[in-house]
Amino acid sequence: MRYLLFTLLLLLLAPAAGAQTVHDYASVEFSPGIRKLGVFGTGLETKVVDLKPVNMDKSALDIQNFFAEVQGLEAQGWEVVAQDVVALAKGMHMYVWVLRRPRPVTP
Repeated sequence: MRYLLFTLLLLLLAPAAGAQTVHDYASVEFSPGIRKLGVFGTGLETKVVDLKPVNMDKSALDIQNFFAEVQGLEAQGWEVVAQDVVALAKGMHMYVWVLRRPRPVTP
């Protein structure tokens, strides 16, 4: 009887122990002071955008490009898992949002 219960317990726990999800990670980084936007990560192409020619003298629009980039990644199945503001230098900072998504299973 004990052997049967032990075997059943192992059969129930075996799938949970072997099926760990592997994730891709990305970060979207934006610095209002230098007006640059960067996207870095596994599973996607690195992109750095100089927002000065994109929004010209309307630097207030730069943050919208940052949010649009995050929303684009969310539409592809990425999930925001962390948000941070990093001090670069006196008066300069950078928004850094980290995203992740399950890595597609390859046969």
